[in-house]
Amino acid sequence: MRRLRVTVLGPVRAWNGPVEIGLGPARRRALFAMLAANANRPVARAELIRALWGESAPSTAAGNIYTYVSGLRRSLGPAGGMLRSGRAGYTLRLEPGALDADRFEALCEAAVEPAAAGRSGQAVALLDEALALWQGEAYANVTGLFADLDRHRLTELRIAAAERRARLVLTGGGDDALIADLTALVRDHPLHEPFHELLMCALHRAGRGTEALDVFHAARRVLVGELGVEPGPALRELQSRILAAAAAPAVPAEPAVPVTPAAVAAPAVPRWGRLVGRDGELALLRGLLAALGEGRSAIVWIEGEPGIGKSALLDAALHEARALGHRVARGSAEELSSRFPLHVMRRALRLEDVPHDDPATAVDRVLDHVRRLTAEGPLVLAVDHLQWADEASLLAWERLAALTRWLPLLLVATARPEPGRRDLARLRRGVGTRDGHLIRLTPLPPSDIEQIFGRTVGVPPGATLRSLAPLAAGNPLYARELVTGLVAEDGVRVVDGLAEVDARADEMPRSLLDTVRASLDHLSPGAREALRYAALLGDAFAVAEVAAVTGRTPFDLMSDLEEAVAADVLVDAGSELAFRQPVLRRALAGSIPAALRPTLHRHAAQALADNGGPVTRVADHLLAGPPEVDEWLVGWLVAHGAELSRQAPEPARELLRRALASPRLLQAARATLAALLDGPDR
Repeated sequence: MRRLRVTVLGPVRAWNGPVEIGLGPARRRALFAMLAANANRPVARAELIRALWGESAPSTAAGNIYTYVSGLRRSLGPAGGMLRSGRAGYTLRLEPGALDADRFEALCEAAVEPAAAGRSGQAVALLDEALALWQGEAYANVTGLFADLDRHRLTELRIAAAERRARLVLTGGGDDALIADLTALVRDHPLHEPFHELLMCALHRAGRGTEALDVFHAARRVLVGELGVEPGPALRELQSRILAAAAAPAVPAEPAVPVTPAAVAAPAVPRWGRLVGRDGELALLRGLLAALGEGRSAIVWIEGEPGIGKSALLDAALHEARALGHRVARGSAEELSSRFPLHVMRRALRLEDVPHDDPATAVDRVLDHVRRLTAEGPLVLAVDHLQWADEASLLAWERLAALTRWLPLLLVATARPEPGRRDLARLRRGVGTRDGHLIRLTPLPPSDIEQIFGRTVGVPPGATLRSLAPLAAGNPLYARELVTGLVAEDGVRVVDGLAEVDARADEMPRSLLDTVRASLDHLSPGAREALRYAALLGDAFAVAEVAAVTGRTPFDLMSDLEEAVAADVLVDAGSELAFRQPVLRRALAGSIPAALRPTLHRHAAQALADNGGPVTRVADHLLAGPPEVDEWLVGWLVAHGAELSRQAPEPARELLRRALASPRLLQAARATLAALLDGPDR
């Protein structure tokens, strides 16, 4: 039998061997697309009806499905046996790799390992192969709820793959086509800020700083004009760096610093006095610094979510170290520098003559240098953002940890949780086996967040500003972004010496939501997609509910949701999962296009109802969905209106009024709903 092959990354098409198959009219083609996307598992007839007609299915829908399937079997010819029917629904059998979307995702996943191992050329080749599969917009000739959802999902994966490829090429030094590629990506996806950022980096690295700044201004015009928001922190910081580089006077190149103990130079003293709420952690570090002065070494691992204050705590500790007269070497790993061997260690120790082509020899050189430094006196060696360090730097850190028992060395690292990073997990375990100190930074209490509010705005917060403290979820970065965003929107005023805001406790500045979403970028695309749709279901949800909304199986979802639990985005809530902080859910839900949200809420409502979900949660989604009243909504209100009225009277009244206002409501249903609205408890 010839091999059946299907493409959805462009127009939906199918081939039986070399011969293209005519899939027929629009709805028959849409049915085939849904079966192909769910290949090798049964798709219920009710799912197909909902995918093709939404909530406006005709009474003949079930018969039409049978007709479409029969027509597809005829079109498939010798491959018609691949389309099977059974009690659970219809199943299209496809061999592995027969669907282009599956090949695309597999190639993107295959690029992860070589990218992490520093084999950027191999990773870029795999991503090039994946991106070459696209022949236009996904499901270009298909409409319907399922196609809209999967088109959105696949488009985000395509954008993520293009971004990852560009970052790999950029960190590898770039190539002649990179700027042209990024210019095209910016043109095609003008609202995706990372493409603007990467194009600015590429232009700046090519010595075209003026053009890089032009890209920033163009990005700002698009973002303000289309979304009403300012560029995010990454773009603003990059603009500042380019401006600073342009303003710096030209100076002769300095000679290489000799590899001697005197080569360690302390960075500028940070504004450590801004640290809030970490007294216990700082006291522990002070004790270790005092012990270091007596020749006792230690290892410290500081971890926590993005923005929780790891770098601020490290800066405060290093300020204390310098005050005690200790030598300090501090390096900060960067996401774009992980391609360069020992980049962070060479930066921390001011080492120049370290071989690039022999990692083992380079690591030995680092260790020898540290031995010479500690022979002159105690040393504090700190690596910030260790999760972005290159493989050789991680090896050097691990070997230095083993040396702490013999050297007067305080070895410190900060890292955020990275689910699936076995190398980081191994280093973290090594801290415990060597009697080191693991400092896990947890969210700050509201009183500390209020203090950050005051320091950020410059005057003490008043009652209305203090009431917004829960929105920061105990995260110092979120707290600063919240206040900064309110100030930028002219939402803060000083009254009697206190900073006050308008009654807006249910609102969050766009800058805060952007920051929260950016803090989740380290999750895989699949995990972020699952979280976005889970966010529609509320602060807590069941896995089966997410499966119903996304069209994925619970088994398929589990690895993505487990990744989110490991990253501390989700927590176990008995029979359900829950977002650790409401701000995470609100930021994720806000990342779904506004035009798509009502449709998804309506879909979520029916999915919850079909799975026996609480009537109040079904009602919440119905109220957030489109205003149109259809047969399913009326039937649900007739069946559950009384129960909803007892549990949530106001939502019940609103839904009943909507239904009764519909001119298409049948008289029998109208009488039932009117009785519920005018019931004895009203």
